[in-house]
Amino acid sequence: MKHIRTCAGCGLGVVAILIGPIIVIFLAPLAIGIGVDIFDLFGETPFALALSGPLAFVLLRRALPLSHSTEMKNYAPKSVSVSPTRCALDQLVE
Repeated sequence: MKHIRTCAGCGLGVVAILIGPIIVIFLAPLAIGIGVDIFDLFGETPFALALSGPLAFVLLRRALPLSHSTEMKNYAPKSVSVSPTRCALDQLVE
């Protein structure tokens, strides 16, 4: 029984190796065709904005002033574990 499982596993591995490139060859034109259909459906402007949005964010990220960036530079998190009695005492003090 062990030999059957081993041979079946090896056989499926060989089949996957042989069929893998064929799947890639057929999926690449399919993906290109879907992309062209989306481009034709929605038009050039929204498609160009969708592609240039992340690039603009990366370029403008340094220019935008973030008030918390200097505060977070030397931040060290405190302990996460808190006992239930400690939480109850903190609520009583407040």
